[in-house]
Amino acid sequence: MRKNYQKKSFGTCGKILLVIFAILVVAAAVQAESYQTLYPCLIDLSGWTGGEPTGMNMNMSGMVMINSTRTYSKGNKELTAIIMKGNQAFGMGGMQGGGMQGSGMHMESPEVNMNIKTINGFQVHTVYDKEENSGAVTVFLTHEQAGGAFFTLSYAGISEKEALGLAKKFDWKKIKSKAQSLR
Repeated sequence: MRKNYQKKSFGTCGKILLVIFAILVVAAAVQAESYQTLYPCLIDLSGWTGGEPTGMNMNMSGMVMINSTRTYSKGNKELTAIIMKGNQAFGMGGMQGGGMQGSGMHMESPEVNMNIKTINGFQVHTVYDKEENSGAVTVFLTHEQAGGAFFTLSYAGISEKEALGLAKKFDWKKIKSKAQSLR
């Protein structure tokens, strides 16, 4: 009789563990959906080989971040497209309130070009390292304190002008809409 009790006990315990496991899997799938929602925004670029998108969700002590990333290559040229939403995105856009808001800022040195301009209604920051022939184009999509969002295209091996042209191939309005839909 004792053996029979152990079987029933293990069976019930096993079922409970299975239910807990199923709940955790569903919770992880719901959590994973956030960054995966942004994958369709990381488009294929004609003439470039795009890697598989990756991403992550993070929620730690009130700090929330969702990001999706995709890398591209073409010979020795490289691109990395990043969509980020969360508290950090707001912090990175914080320069806007500090006297750098709007468009028309240009700084040039022998090493670097930096610009802030408005393109298609979005504030765009560009940085180009002349010596390295690399840089980044950052498009600020939303500026909410609890969940700002931006799109960045970092690049190496191409000109500043070509990088801006490639960044414009991404649908910034669609990215903004998808980012705003994430919670």
